[in-house]
Amino acid sequence: TQIIKGAQGATGVTPIATFTAGFILIMISLFIILNLIRSKTGRAVMALRDNRIAAESVGINVTKYKLIAFVLSAAIAGAGALYGLNFSNLVSSKFDFNQSILILVFVVLGGLGNIWGSIISAAVLTILPEALRGFDDYRMLIYAIVLILVMLFTNSPQLKALFSKIIPSRKGGSENA
Repeated sequence: TQIIKGAQGATGVTPIATFTAGFILIMISLFIILNLIRSKTGRAVMALRDNRIAAESVGINVTKYKLIAFVLSAAIAGAGALYGLNFSNLVSSKFDFNQSILILVFVVLGGLGNIWGSIISAAVLTILPEALRGFDDYRMLIYAIVLILVMLFTNSPQLKALFSKIIPSRKGGSENA
């Protein structure tokens, strides 16, 4: 109670977070994660994520790579402390169940394991409620409809086939070779 005043939370904190600091932290995190994914260590961690027994059978040190994944994820999550420094009054109600579900929706709509899709999803779903603020009575209804349409679009094989015809994938190699 002496540090965070119990249920009142941390009050009287001077907000020191800036947009620039947040942007720089995001860029550093993306740089680290994208380089990790393309490295030998990243491939080992992804193999471990997909099937621990198979990864162990090909000689991957499970304990070592689980520890690397844990430490790296804790360090990147610790950068989220900047979020807390964005408010002068920090209470637990800002981190409720709805906030957890929103973060989960960012990842699921972006595509599990798809970093760029998750970034786009997070940006769109953060901006959308603010863009719909003028429609007070229908804002959440429109938001829910957009979410449902995006889920249908991302899970429909017909729409995926149509989208792949419109924007062909850039895979390496040539079909004529």
